[in-house]
Amino acid sequence: MRHRTIASLALALTAACTVAAAPKPDSFAAEPQTFPSFDEWGTGEGPYAYHRLIGTCDTLNHSHGRNAAWGLWRMSIWAVDEGQVEETAEGTAELRLTCRDGSACIEQGALDDTPERVTDHTIPFETPALARAFSDRLTKLKGACRQYL
Repeated sequence: MRHRTIASLALALTAACTVAAAPKPDSFAAEPQTFPSFDEWGTGEGPYAYHRLIGTCDTLNHSHGRNAAWGLWRMSIWAVDEGQVEETAEGTAELRLTCRDGSACIEQGALDDTPERVTDHTIPFETPALARAFSDRLTKLKGACRQYL
């Protein structure tokens, strides 16, 4: 009798612990909204591999070096143009981003500290084609983000 009571108690506890979760209502079934963005390392090979570009519907971040130890620039994607590609004599390129209204809209610094403000910023690329491709990517990001404004 005593074994039967213990077995019943154990069975009841097991059942209580394995009760299935209630199904979610249909109103919560929708997937969370995702916004366009990118996060990529490298603006080419070799020393260009240490550049990181992160774009969201709000901000473009360019960091240089591990943890942005060699530089960090933050800017609103809406405050800067899509960039001018400037080719160098060595065959590399820079993409110059400029504040649309002439203000110092770009935060500049290193690590996580950006105390300075500048009116333009250049991102180095190994080739002009890579710089143009990134400028196009920024234009496409802005276009995709407009639907969320």
